[in-house]
Amino acid sequence: MKKVSRRKLLKASAVAGAAVATSGFAQTFFSRPARLLGPARGSRVVIIGGGWGGISTARHLRRRNPNIEVVLIEQNPSFISCPMSNLYLGGVKDLDFISFDYTNVVKAGVTFVNERALEVNRAGRYVRTTSGLVHYNYLVVSPGIDYMYEAIQGYSEVRQFLPVGFKPFEHIALKRKLDRFEGGDLVMSIPRPPYRCPPGPYERAAMLAYYLKSNEIKGKVIVLDANPGPISKAPGFTAAFSDLYKNYLEYIPQAEVTAIDYAKKTVKTGLGEFEFDLANIIPPMKAGEIVRASGLGDRWASVQLPTFLSERDDRIYVIGDIVGNTPYPKSGQVAYNVGKIVSEHIAHRIAGRRLAEIPNPLPDNICYSFVDSEESIWVAHKHDWDAAARQVRQQATVDNQRSKQNGGLALEWARGLWSDMFGPEV
Repeated sequence: MKKVSRRKLLKASAVAGAAVATSGFAQTFFSRPARLLGPARGSRVVIIGGGWGGISTARHLRRRNPNIEVVLIEQNPSFISCPMSNLYLGGVKDLDFISFDYTNVVKAGVTFVNERALEVNRAGRYVRTTSGLVHYNYLVVSPGIDYMYEAIQGYSEVRQFLPVGFKPFEHIALKRKLDRFEGGDLVMSIPRPPYRCPPGPYERAAMLAYYLKSNEIKGKVIVLDANPGPISKAPGFTAAFSDLYKNYLEYIPQAEVTAIDYAKKTVKTGLGEFEFDLANIIPPMKAGEIVRASGLGDRWASVQLPTFLSERDDRIYVIGDIVGNTPYPKSGQVAYNVGKIVSEHIAHRIAGRRLAEIPNPLPDNICYSFVDSEESIWVAHKHDWDAAARQVRQQATVDNQRSKQNGGLALEWARGLWSDMFGPEV
């Protein structure tokens, strides 16, 4: 049985309490109800979603032109980062490492509406929220992903017991389950792409195995992968699984989960049934529901390449993990970079430039994956526009050799972007 000190438990409780307190502070002092905003004054840009893409867009818009009215609609009162969250699940970092509030975003001149965006009325150019309407001149839609629970038989009925941990705040519930885990089979599944953060589940598998090993828990992580092998950084993850976690991790490819029986603690795959004592089942994913409610796409939204304008409306930009017709990885780095690109594009349009005159740079990407408490591997992507073929071309560079140096670079990368997104202006 895992031994948890009283000091560790008190610290965990304090961190969780601080997150709640911070959330309440942000909601009380910085949120403005939609019903009080009134008509757009001058040039109003409304952003749906306060994640990596939405925050990047908001901050860079204000820096480019402080006269632009920027309104951010976000249903969560504070921010928890999905990138780097596996360090939290693995017990390497506390919750406060990946948690931020919107204080400095508001201080930068962004109006924060802490409500749920329900629908986009494209004809009337407004967003309907839980308290009213927010009119816009330009709209940025970046709500993140939803889960396709219906793709796995029996999952919808028991999803409240099985936090996935690929959306903010779900990590807290998943971590609580891990902290109570006393041993046995910890079954996690990986769906077929596309899904948020291609290497994310493989990093999680490594960090869950690290958690068991470092806490001397008698158990094993059983990874049921719907794919024939890791779809990102395969040599690096495969080496880590075999070298570091030989007795703590069993990787099974081509084992797509098709059904779950929570009462019997079993999941069904094409390779047979697997019993679990604890499960982290990652279902297939789709764009947030507002994309379909607003007629901006079906499973995913599409953009007018090489821009990030919606195929359905040239006043609307769609960014982040909801985009489906590009080779861009669904990563925090891509969302952040696209936020910068879109902010520049909108600023040019507000200044009176025609669409044909505005440059359309493409986002680069880098994604670090920890395989233990200090070592990381990485993949980077460069993207170019092939005008003749009207396609985005991708070139990848990979470092599959885990090292502490890469781990240090990963932490430096995260802190640098978080500082730009949530830090004070200097």
